[in-house]
Amino acid sequence: MMRSKLSLEQLNALTPTEFHKVFENVVECWPEAAIFCSAMVPFKSFEAMITIFENYLQRLSIENKLRILRLHPDLAGKLLDTHQLTEESSLEQASAGLDKLTPQDKKRLTMLNKEYKEKFGFPFVVCVREASKFEAILAGVTERINNNPEQEIEIGIGEVKKICRLRILELVNKL
Repeated sequence: MMRSKLSLEQLNALTPTEFHKVFENVVECWPEAAIFCSAMVPFKSFEAMITIFENYLQRLSIENKLRILRLHPDLAGKLLDTHQLTEESSLEQASAGLDKLTPQDKKRLTMLNKEYKEKFGFPFVVCVREASKFEAILAGVTERINNNPEQEIEIGIGEVKKICRLRILELVNKL
């Protein structure tokens, strides 16, 4: 993602089509978020824009929250191995070292991912840039697998909000 960062003035001057293109993947493979939030331009601040994205995610139906969670890739999964992740997910997983796991660690994470997905019907979603140590990620999936589905949907969407926030901050110039 080597584009120049947008100032608030530049952000507010984007056409809806430009806004959609720039922010289409701040929610993984869910451009509808950018489409919805573009109707709220102009924004008073970047924080106000982030809040609008977060509120959008929170207000979604359970069915759409599940759809969003299911769009997230498995951590250190096949998409990473075959270089089919989105650019954003690829950079995020690499930042946590998930592209350089030992075979044993990869096997452990794959087993936990499978168990989690079988229980909840969607992959384990965590903001890896905030849980950047492999051990923290393992601890998180091990702990969260004991939650009930309703808890995990809300926790997962909370993690999507964190990911969204960091992806937006990658695109804007907060100075």
